[in-house]
Amino acid sequence: MAFIQAVGTTFTFVSTYATSRTMTAITNANPAVATLAASHGVIVGDKIHIKSGWELLNDVYVRVSVVSVNDVTLEGINTTDTNKYPAGSSAGSVRARSASTEITQITREYSVSGGEQQFSDTSTLKNRTDTRIPTNRSPIDLVLPLFHDPSLAFYAGVRAIDGLPIAGEIVYPGNSRSLFVGYFSLGDVATVNDKTLRNAVAVAYASTPVEYAT
Repeated sequence: MAFIQAVGTTFTFVSTYATSRTMTAITNANPAVATLAASHGVIVGDKIHIKSGWELLNDVYVRVSVVSVNDVTLEGINTTDTNKYPAGSSAGSVRARSASTEITQITREYSVSGGEQQFSDTSTLKNRTDTRIPTNRSPIDLVLPLFHDPSLAFYAGVRAIDGLPIAGEIVYPGNSRSLFVGYFSLGDVATVNDKTLRNAVAVAYASTPVEYAT
């Protein structure tokens, strides 16, 4: 058991991607292995933004743990369930992270909402006890309240990616991390709190995040 302090957590988004590379297939395996076009340039440790015919793996940001010529292993991704990941329909493309920009001056009250398990009522006339089965999860939203300063580099960066699904990363103290893809937005008008100007970056997640212990 460990208690991890939140102080020191960092938030970044991808400000520059490498050239998009064709992905011809992903295996049904744990971990999954993607086959990329020749001369893809992806190396071990790269983080890649996946566009896939598999809906559950589309707009997902993952780390590469092994590279064998054109085959790259997607660390932490389990695609063995062919009901969720039908064979033969995984093709798409990947873009590796080239550069990231940190969102700074975040106050210590950032919030995450959503992600709760949803249920469907399956009660029948004969059954005296109501029952439910799990279905989908609610959308995840992240809000980063911050001290307002439009001279900071990330202001222009966030405004430039407004409306686009962009990869981001949260790194916690101890070096554990959460990789995600989301839609970033920044408030147009500063607010006032405790006599200081404030703003906020909001992120609507486009898919389920991927967590790594290190």
